[in-house]
Amino acid sequence: MLFFYQAFRKIVRLDGRTLAVFAAIFFLLSPFVIQALEPEKFTSWFRSLWWVIVTATTVGYGDYFPVTAPGMVFGIVVIFIGLFLIGSIVGKTTENFVSWKKQREEGRLAYQGKDHYVVIGWSEEKIRDMIEELLLADPAREVVLVAKLEKTPMAEHRVHYIQGDATEYATLDRANVCACKAVVIFSPEGVHNSSLADGHTLLIATTLESYAARQGKEIYTIAEILKESHRHSFRHAKVDELILSQQSISHLIASSTVNQGSSRLFMNLMSKDSGDELYAIAKRPEWRVYNDAYEWLKARGALLVADGDDTGIIRRLGDTIPEQARLFIIADTATYEALALTGASEKASVTRERN
Repeated sequence: MLFFYQAFRKIVRLDGRTLAVFAAIFFLLSPFVIQALEPEKFTSWFRSLWWVIVTATTVGYGDYFPVTAPGMVFGIVVIFIGLFLIGSIVGKTTENFVSWKKQREEGRLAYQGKDHYVVIGWSEEKIRDMIEELLLADPAREVVLVAKLEKTPMAEHRVHYIQGDATEYATLDRANVCACKAVVIFSPEGVHNSSLADGHTLLIATTLESYAARQGKEIYTIAEILKESHRHSFRHAKVDELILSQQSISHLIASSTVNQGSSRLFMNLMSKDSGDELYAIAKRPEWRVYNDAYEWLKARGALLVADGDDTGIIRRLGDTIPEQARLFIIADTATYEALALTGASEKASVTRERN
């Protein structure tokens, strides 16, 4: 028994590749051995392979079995080796799965996907809610969360956790930020000094900029800042969008106080659970001026409100729409999906006509 125990321990210690090669050799050659020992009983290699597999897995259907002493001895050998091999393979598979799951939970596995969202920072309420909204708004994409927590805070299969410091290139490598759709940098939790908090955000933003330049890529970056006077500090960090979290709430409360009910309008636009939402759409070929887009969208139940951050286009409906315009509309989900489907089908039609 000591011999078999030691043999089993040695087999279990083999790496997966060596174990797989050993198992393949055993199961491929054993049928030839039993055929040589009992040619009248085992008339084909496939029949012999069947016997080796059911014997090694200790199933033993009994439809084929050796009748000579050498064949029976070899059958015993197959049973013991099969027992060791199957047990080792199951043990190794379980060990690898447990190890993979542990590494994923601890954020030590690099993300291999692309076109994902990268979220830097963590807070139990604010960032959790944001990620949940993001997953609802874009069901086709995954979210990579970068934080310094010991384990992933979200048990969601579309959220991949990376544990690390976002100011280090190695962490950005593991998050595969160069292949992402956008990076969102949140203000650090628990830092109440706005200068320190925004300084930390700026450090991450400049690290992202230098990392992107080093890789020859462009990364769309959105950053949360606490104080509006710090905007100028982010001017050279190539941050595409700055979100003023604290002052935005203050302005919203002030606006709701003066224009009662306005907060419900803003909350409805920001929530996936109710009413219409804000969507971005591309310029259609037949739209020459803003009024063309305005009337076309109005007829289909959508409202044109802005071109990028320019909300004054309603007063300039006769102006020409730039080719690279990023138009924003207010619509419900069904209307937006219908508009997107119409655009996709028309593009396909144009492609077929050109071909």
